[in-house]
Amino acid sequence: MSRLESNASEDSSKTESGSSLNYTLSKSYDAATEEANWREYWRQHDTYHFDPHDKSRKTFSIDTPPPYPSGDFHVGNALNWCYIDFVARYKRMKGFNVHFPQGWDCHGLPTEVRVEQTFRIRKNDVPPDQFVEMCRKLTGEYIAKMKQSMNLLGISSDWALEYKTMDPSYYKLTQLSFLELFKSGHLYRGEHPVNWCPRDETAIAEAEVVYQERKGTLHYMRFGDGNDGIEIASTRPELLAACVGIAVHPRDEKYQTIVGRTVTVPIFGQQARVISDDEVDPKYGTGAVMICTFGDKTDVRWQMKYHLPVIKALTENGRLSVDDPRFKGLKAEEARKKIVAELQAKGLISKTETTQQNIGTCWRCQTPVEIIARPQWFMKTRDLTQEVVEWAGKLDWIPPFAKQRLIDWAESLDWDWVISRQRIFATPIPVWYCTKCESTIVPDEKRLPVDPRKDKPPEEKCPKCGNRELRGETDVLDTWMDSSITAAVHAGWPNKSDLFNRLFPADLQPNGLDIVRTWDYYLLVKSLALFGIAPYKTLLINGMVKGTDGRMMHKSYGNYVVADEAIKKVGADAFRQWAAAGGSTGYDIPFRWNELEYGKKFLTKLWNVTRFILANTTETPSPKKPVKLSLIDRWLLASLQKLTQEVSEAYETFQFNTALEAIRNFTWHALADDYLEAVKHRLQPERDPADLKATQYCLQEALLTICKLLAPMCPHMSEAIYHQFPAKTTKSVHNESWPEHDRTVDDASVRNGKLLLDLIAHARREKSSKGLSLGSNIRRIVITTEAEYLHLLKENEETILRTLKADAIDLERSPSRSSEGKEPSPRFKVAIVG
Repeated sequence: MSRLESNASEDSSKTESGSSLNYTLSKSYDAATEEANWREYWRQHDTYHFDPHDKSRKTFSIDTPPPYPSGDFHVGNALNWCYIDFVARYKRMKGFNVHFPQGWDCHGLPTEVRVEQTFRIRKNDVPPDQFVEMCRKLTGEYIAKMKQSMNLLGISSDWALEYKTMDPSYYKLTQLSFLELFKSGHLYRGEHPVNWCPRDETAIAEAEVVYQERKGTLHYMRFGDGNDGIEIASTRPELLAACVGIAVHPRDEKYQTIVGRTVTVPIFGQQARVISDDEVDPKYGTGAVMICTFGDKTDVRWQMKYHLPVIKALTENGRLSVDDPRFKGLKAEEARKKIVAELQAKGLISKTETTQQNIGTCWRCQTPVEIIARPQWFMKTRDLTQEVVEWAGKLDWIPPFAKQRLIDWAESLDWDWVISRQRIFATPIPVWYCTKCESTIVPDEKRLPVDPRKDKPPEEKCPKCGNRELRGETDVLDTWMDSSITAAVHAGWPNKSDLFNRLFPADLQPNGLDIVRTWDYYLLVKSLALFGIAPYKTLLINGMVKGTDGRMMHKSYGNYVVADEAIKKVGADAFRQWAAAGGSTGYDIPFRWNELEYGKKFLTKLWNVTRFILANTTETPSPKKPVKLSLIDRWLLASLQKLTQEVSEAYETFQFNTALEAIRNFTWHALADDYLEAVKHRLQPERDPADLKATQYCLQEALLTICKLLAPMCPHMSEAIYHQFPAKTTKSVHNESWPEHDRTVDDASVRNGKLLLDLIAHARREKSSKGLSLGSNIRRIVITTEAEYLHLLKENEETILRTLKADAIDLERSPSRSSEGKEPSPRFKVAIVG
């Protein structure tokens, strides 16, 4: 049993005021032991509980990203969650009732692909119910792993608010959002070309298409007969079967005579109409291009613009669908090779060239994406583009440049959001169809959740034509349909109570730059359709993590680091310092082990400083500031005020690197190097009690303030230090009030104290240059300085003598500085005598 566990029951029975663990700091800092103890302590005391009934405090709601349960919690994930946790902990200490849920985006393609890979099956190899159960089981195992990593990192989620999108209690709300959007006219079903992954046999959204640079072959093919022929260069001869037109540029003179005519497509023999369009690049290939249904988005636009026929040449699993037995059923790449061979045998290819292509691939399996037409469900997102742009401008973006990423994405979309998928493990689309008139039949909201793939329809016959044959929808919803309602679900929707109004819109929307165009966009566009407002107020966007080789961290590059590995090596608080100090919020940051080691080194320094202060401040000091304070005391307290102000402003603006560096610099230099060294002599038992009292007050005030300021970033260390204060007012530093700071800082004390410390530092260097240790006694120190500083040094003569271990001091006046002098410190000379 740990030191903390053995006293947990005793501590919990005490009142909060003055409660104290029987806990002392060990001689050396052991991150693994300390952090495990404090995590258990927080769990036992339910430290991060959100109280929905507490209206005395303002709420602060966080729409936490629900990650895919992949089992891997890498340092990129950890960076995102560290940012979120910094804010959550800071806001609690600022007096907010923080709503910090954690969920899991279970459904969809990533989970199914992982199941297929894990069990070495395809989705149709087993019954659907069995496949779903395999998905649920694997998802549960991965959630447990990732949850363990989050806890290891010290994330302060309220796990009582945990949710899983695969649970009926959640996906019935996804279905409810579908029904509301359908009834309000924001959804429609139609046959429209969509991005399609032939490996996974499902439609995917534009945001799920990843473009990769690849080399391809440009084939110069002859169309038509004799003088009526035309040469066309294409990288996709396998789509000849779907060629329905040929496009040329209007001002390309060599083709003007054939515009409007038809040309015979080689091998397959259909007629293709020649049209002219400004989008054609006359310098690419021969200046004439195939229009196929569908090779790319340009083909889609031209087919619709010129009312060309549609030929479906590819099946849903990426095979050629033609009557010609030579090519029927071949995969696209195999068909390409065979058709090229046939063209060459007929003398219809004049030459080939290697070309660079920007190929759209599936984000999950990297298979080249095809564009095929089949009935799908769509949301009318393009109709909301202007609203999206306007709302994006009203929101607070950290960093500001992330806003333009969302705007550019919204304005670039050519198609509406395809929300249907041809998968198994996902939220069922809650509709049935009449087999006769194709009417859409929806269930009553009270019946949700439903699964039309196996549930009976809500009506015995079609309300429109009376037909009794009704079929359930077999397609399912895009997983973004689940996660695009998180902010509303967290707030209690569809129950729009007082709590809903307090939690929605969410105060914070934190996520990585890579999902601005997906999660942020889908949340916004869906919330505008459902509620007429944005679902969040401030967006906190973190950048990506670069590996030690300088490239973006990725498993395929071999520069991938699992967060648990880093935490077990240096501790969670050291790792969290890397996340905070890595760079300005929103920018990419490098992962370097030496930076984690520096964080660990700082914690060891703080631990040792704490132990020294505790050993020399055995009495509980009065909470009131002592009347008798020396300049060095006033300097420390004024500097502490400046630190509190700087760190508070940094947290408010989400500049965590600024906050951490300020705390580390103050702790390491102002407190340890300067103040402690200057007041060690005042901690001796024979000192004046008032002087000792002032010193102890300043040390404990500085330590407690540092503890609180550091708590959001280093929660374990801060908790350990906090529990050394017998007069603490709460059971946890994370329930403490944030340090207050005066609006006006004693700048004179800051300035004069810094001058005094500069002098002491200068004298120490002089002492060292003479081969004397800092602890050795000297007979006399001679200081020559300007007249304006003589009085300051005279007032602090004892501090100088005792700190430098000198028996006597001589202060001599030097000529005044020129008015043109730019040196910030006084010109002084120090001489050491014996």
